[in-house]
Amino acid sequence: MPTLSEVVKRDHARITDAYHSLIETKPEERNADEFVWALARYLIVENLALIPALEYHISGGSERQRRLSDDYDSINAKLRHMAKYDPSEESFESSLKAIWTDLEPHIREEEDGDLDELERKMEPEDSRALGKKYETLRDMLQRPYGAFGVPNAEIMDDVLGTTKKQLMEKMGNGI
Repeated sequence: MPTLSEVVKRDHARITDAYHSLIETKPEERNADEFVWALARYLIVENLALIPALEYHISGGSERQRRLSDDYDSINAKLRHMAKYDPSEESFESSLKAIWTDLEPHIREEEDGDLDELERKMEPEDSRALGKKYETLRDMLQRPYGAFGVPNAEIMDDVLGTTKKQLMEKMGNGI
């Protein structure tokens, strides 16, 4: 069973690959669904599994939790803004790059510091249990949808418009 760090890093790689694929594809051939949904799903699951673990296990975790919440709010707002544009529009690409401006350092901070520190503070079985929780939450958001696990536009708008507090209430932290 993978650790929490391993599953988070896999999601980071999936999102990074989807971003680079979008940037490298001709604007008229772009399909943003995979990137948008992978990132939206990651933001939700991070808030429900990773952030509470950081807050609980790491000294100064409350400060890191606040910074991650700020990242979530900023990236989510930019993602919602980008979703308004057709992928062939210039505004789409500038919005995509604005997301990456926030997302790349977020990923780097987690991989170069937070995740390693978290693994040092946790028992291996606890990390594997949180890794399973993370995967379970992610899979809950993946299964009901079509190609690439991407929902239709109405569901996507509802998901992206859900506040973190509403997510916590709907999904719970007890999974």
